Amino acid sequence: MTERHLRPASLAVRRAIPVAVAMLVLCGCGVLGTRAKPATTPAPVPRGQQTGSSAPAVPSPPALPQRPTKHHLRVSQFVFYSDFPLEASDPLFRELEDLPDQLRRELRLPPGNNLVQVFLFEDQDGYEAFLRTWHPKLPLRPAYFIADKRGPGGSTELLVYTYLGKRLRTDLRHELTHALLHGVLKGVPLWLDEGLAGFFEQPPAHDGLNPAHLEALRVGPFQPNLARLERLTEVADMQRAEYQESWAWVHYFLRGKPEARTVLLTYLQSLRTTGSPGHVSPKLDAVVRDPNRSLLDHLADAEIPTTKPASATTR
Repeated sequence: MTERHLRPASLAVRRAIPVAVAMLVLCGCGVLGTRAKPATTPAPVPRGQQTGSSAPAVPSPPALPQRPTKHHLRVSQFVFYSDFPLEASDPLFRELEDLPDQLRRELRLPPGNNLVQVFLFEDQDGYEAFLRTWHPKLPLRPAYFIADKRGPGGSTELLVYTYLGKRLRTDLRHELTHALLHGVLKGVPLWLDEGLAGFFEQPPAHDGLNPAHLEALRVGPFQPNLARLERLTEVADMQRAEYQESWAWVHYFLRGKPEARTVLLTYLQSLRTTGSPGHVSPKLDAVVRDPNRSLLDHLADAEIPTTKPASATTR
């Protein structure tokens, strides 16, 4: 993955991370929060606008020491906060602007009316100092998504915390996928949450194919077991192998047999109205003979993309 750099004072993009506390639920790779739908309805704003005093309203985040808030940039459903100027023309922001539409088209989900606040720290030290101060029990990970129920009036705020690091592009796409899903669904099972985030963290040209996960699963040993994945409810149970398998099942559902895709899209629709729709594996068993074998065949046939994503401007 091409390294991206976001430079203070002009934007060329660098690196990313998410978090939570009381009233928040830790969910995979960096997701914290409740599953409640946010109540925020953002005012329409021009594409990629650097906001100012006369611009449409953007929520002023509560003052938390060490959290970057000097500058903000509205991009689609996202508001990026930082302590250095941001440039809307940066290629990463242009790409992220299309992410909500990409999810809606792929997953047949309705557009969300929620606003996602993204706090970009300039360096890892500042980011980790913030985590240690406000979320001392959290492991230090490169990115966190938080659905914080302590927003104004008891509303749910969708928050992403990260810093300018080597994996900014991937981490932002991953965590923003979590935020978008939690904005329109009543609940997201842990394996599905992480599998979808692993699918959409890849640049659009990869079409959801994660080369690192695919290569690791091919090397093996790998014996898929979706029913086991569905029983996992704690992020501590999700190790590298579980993240890889979660991505593999999502890629299979979306790029494998058409009947499997129908099962997943129907299941996602049920998550719009209930956080407990049951497991998806029995539904897959009903339409696909030997899903485990079918998944292995799908991975064997998958082709690793050769195109490289364009890099942003560097310092």
